[in-house]
Amino acid sequence: MRTAIPAALLGCVAALALAAMPATAFPFDVRLQAPNHHPKGGAKDWRITVTARTASGKPLRATAVYHFLYGGRVVSTQYPNPGRARGGSRPYAFRGRYSDTILWPKRAAGYRLTFRVAVTVRGKGTVNRDWWVRVRR
Repeated sequence: MRTAIPAALLGCVAALALAAMPATAFPFDVRLQAPNHHPKGGAKDWRITVTARTASGKPLRATAVYHFLYGGRVVSTQYPNPGRARGGSRPYAFRGRYSDTILWPKRAAGYRLTFRVAVTVRGKGTVNRDWWVRVRR
């Protein structure tokens, strides 16, 4: 004899199976902290902090690269170099956390851009963190 399994019961079983899966969608945790979404063009007042940690909170050795997107396309790639007047010439290596000040050009005023930090950990991959901005005059 064959019995029909109600669709609601199948939905509950599927939900439980998904809940039992690991909660780590990313291989490691990356956080981007920025002061606001409206930096002033030409001013050195937009300070960011980037962290890279394991799921248990231990700092990781990583590298970072900045991508600036307009309309979903990368229009510029820059390399962080905290403490220097100009950016570096290769991805910035750090352990756990670093802070940097971003100088937004005045000509970017009025455009909605996406500031992306791409953090790479050897053997674990790359995680992107996006932050939308509209530069003001």
